[in-house]
Amino acid sequence: MLIRAIGAVGLAAVMILIHAPNLFAETLVLEADVMEGSQGMLVPGMGSAEMRYAIVHHKHERDQAAFSEWLRGHQSGVVKFVASDGSTHRGILHRLKHCFGRGLLLYTTSISLPEKAVIRLELPVAP
Repeated sequence: MLIRAIGAVGLAAVMILIHAPNLFAETLVLEADVMEGSQGMLVPGMGSAEMRYAIVHHKHERDQAAFSEWLRGHQSGVVKFVASDGSTHRGILHRLKHCFGRGLLLYTTSISLPEKAVIRLELPVAP
């Protein structure tokens, strides 16, 4: 079921990433812990592009309320994230409704986000 959800959201994510070059007027910036990350997966219908995911939550307790509010208010949204090597990437952050304060980050770049990695999320405040 997770793979089916990743596939459906993944196709939408790729389309949004391609057609939305600059959606980040105002941003909420916070650090997030990676709870689980995937290797690249080929998703039917996406050609040779590999989809990856990471399940993330706020790193600092002070960010818990803001992150939770963002997830509830956006459900899914295009975000930027900065990996530990300093590289910047785009993805889709999707709220996991039954996993309080957790988000599913879907992305197509080749970087792997291993468990316990820390990333910086740049979340758009205004649509």
